[in-house]
Amino acid sequence: MNDYNYLYEAEINVLGSIMKNKSLMEVCVLSKDSFNPEWDNGLILQVLRYAYDQFSEREDPFYIPDLINHWGDKLAKVGGGVALIDISRSVPETSAAMFKHYMGIVNEAHVQREIERVAREQYSRGSLEDMKSEIARIEAIQAKTSDGGDVVRVSDLIKRHTSLLIKRSQNPGGITGRKSCSNDLNNLTKGHQEQDFIVVGARPSVGKTAFICNDILASTADGSAALLISGEDGNMNILERMIAASSRIELAHMKSGRMTERDWERYGYGAETIEGRNIFIDDTSAPTVEAIRRNVSKLIRKFPKLTLYVDYLQHLRSEKSFGSEREMYKYISYELKQIGRKFDVPVICLAALSRKVDERNDKRPVMSDIRDCGNIESDADVVIFLYRDDYYNADSDRKGLMDLIVAKGRNVGTGTVSMVFDKACQQLINITKEIKEARKEKGLAT
Repeated sequence: MNDYNYLYEAEINVLGSIMKNKSLMEVCVLSKDSFNPEWDNGLILQVLRYAYDQFSEREDPFYIPDLINHWGDKLAKVGGGVALIDISRSVPETSAAMFKHYMGIVNEAHVQREIERVAREQYSRGSLEDMKSEIARIEAIQAKTSDGGDVVRVSDLIKRHTSLLIKRSQNPGGITGRKSCSNDLNNLTKGHQEQDFIVVGARPSVGKTAFICNDILASTADGSAALLISGEDGNMNILERMIAASSRIELAHMKSGRMTERDWERYGYGAETIEGRNIFIDDTSAPTVEAIRRNVSKLIRKFPKLTLYVDYLQHLRSEKSFGSEREMYKYISYELKQIGRKFDVPVICLAALSRKVDERNDKRPVMSDIRDCGNIESDADVVIFLYRDDYYNADSDRKGLMDLIVAKGRNVGTGTVSMVFDKACQQLINITKEIKEARKEKGLAT
């Protein structure tokens, strides 16, 4: 059977399966546009979906005489009741797994049609923004059924790779993932890559939560979404940190209620900025990794460009039982990595470090400092340590700086970049030429 007939059979199997088992409509992510426009199967899906919405409480919402009575004109365009009877009779009882398989075939064909259309128009479209919009549309379509099986044919990978190359061509700056709050880190890693499990470790009070709040503001600036799992802090405290960072209000002013007129002006700007972002916070105490997976599964349907943030690893739990905390954290780190792979999202997870850091003369964290966190050292694709020299030495010439030490980078290498950390405002600032000159005048290093 050639690919053309194979696709038609897949479309018929999707429709027939729904008619056999109405509950499959609940998991059907396809729309009229998902089906090949050369056939009328997309219109049939519309009829079935409308019937389900109206009569789902019935044992058979797709009872063909009722469909003919309600949608006679529409059905006539696709062969009337005879066509529906043929579809229903031609499909055997289908398992949920097989239904998902058929949906994947239909959706992948839709993606391929869109890729080919965009490729044809690549040199004739009016603007870069138009192209970005088209690529975002394709990504959203592809995300509908992106969690297929492990075995993939190379010819299918080539189709996906074509889409990836088109996407990369629209990023002249070379940032292919979600932007982090550090320009230098973006240059090193090309952004937070989809499917990467990124661990950010630091000692208490160094600025882990401040980092993650600033990073969320950066990653959502282009319309992407972010989900923060905050077992460490309540959602109102997180919001205050974000507003402080985005508008340069001293956090203490908001905490005390002693806001100046200038603070209120800045607050209005910061609140308006954040209000327009797709940022979601779950501040459940002791969140479970299974609940995180369920939350991501829900959000990804509406926001295919999602980044998951976890604050922090040692607050997570599991719905399963384990013999030791080490075994539990080993399972949790594995599951976080699988969430990234399954849903095609970057996962940025904070982790507290061993007290051994403080016992050494050189306080800069190293990989062995996270070995107590299950298997996280090997599971992580990228490991970043946050380090502030003035945390240990008040007279440091690096006062006011936070170092981002990339100790492991599976596909990006390693290195260290620095940012200014305005602790009062919880803001991380990229170091510019002007900042370097101002610090030099004060005898401070950059």
